[in-house]
Amino acid sequence: MYIANYRSLLDAATSMSISERLLYGLQVFVIGICTVFIVLAILWGVMALFKLFFYTIPNNKKNTQKSGIDVKKVENVPSLEEIPLAPPANDTQLIAVITAAIAAYNNSCGNALPFRVVSYRRTAGAGGWNGTAEDTTL
Repeated sequence: MYIANYRSLLDAATSMSISERLLYGLQVFVIGICTVFIVLAILWGVMALFKLFFYTIPNNKKNTQKSGIDVKKVENVPSLEEIPLAPPANDTQLIAVITAAIAAYNNSCGNALPFRVVSYRRTAGAGGWNGTAEDTTL
């Protein structure tokens, strides 16, 4: 029974001219592409609904609950020019502060890695510590 169906399809395909075959292939192609894009549009709509239900609506509820908090305005803040700057520290103190900050960060994250500064050298350029200077000690 199935072989007879395939034979009838084969006979129909061989009796078609080239232009009819190309037209039939183009129709199948267009229907396939349209099907793919319709399914993609449906998936996009579902994802947009997920964003609405699981992100936007819960965050709006949290924001309305937080909006009841009274925030006071800070007054009498000195301007930037009035704030005194700390005197520049020497390299040893700066390295100790940076090392302590890295060690504290590693401990707070649970990384118990052994960390110590073995050596350091100043690079030429603008400050050298901010990463903009080039190392000329090669």
